[in-house]
Amino acid sequence: MAQLARQYSAAAKPASPLKENELTQYLNERLNSEDGDLEEDIIEIEPIDDDPEVRARFIADCAYAVKAEDIAALDLRGLTIIADFFVVCTGNSSIQIRAIANRIEDGMREQGFKKLRAEGYQEASWVLLDYGDVVAHVMAAEQREFYQLEKFWAEAPRLELGLEPDR
Repeated sequence: MAQLARQYSAAAKPASPLKENELTQYLNERLNSEDGDLEEDIIEIEPIDDDPEVRARFIADCAYAVKAEDIAALDLRGLTIIADFFVVCTGNSSIQIRAIANRIEDGMREQGFKKLRAEGYQEASWVLLDYGDVVAHVMAAEQREFYQLEKFWAEAPRLELGLEPDR
């Protein structure tokens, strides 16, 4: 899986992740250049904070990397004890829904976070990934329209994710 090549901190503003092949191509070009000096080009990847807001943003970035649509992060702190954040996104097919869920799982595992449970992989119309204080909902458009989680949690503020809607 492509590494998300940016630093995550509580103050970090989300950015588009570098694709592994783009990074590899760039580094190969630098190695084959006249000076071959990569010292100035080192990309430092630090573990993400244990802050649930930072993890919600990371999950949103993982979903964005595999073209999830209509990504929303709901701040549930003070509204429920279920979780601090819900990250909700839409996939256009069962294959894409599984791919989004897999990217989230892989990214969180690489960062050292274990999921408490996963539901819905078999049907892949709504996959739920529970990381304790952050829960990811990867949904088909029909499921999202029917259950309307954002409407149910209308009092929850949305995080500004800074993800480009048009790719």
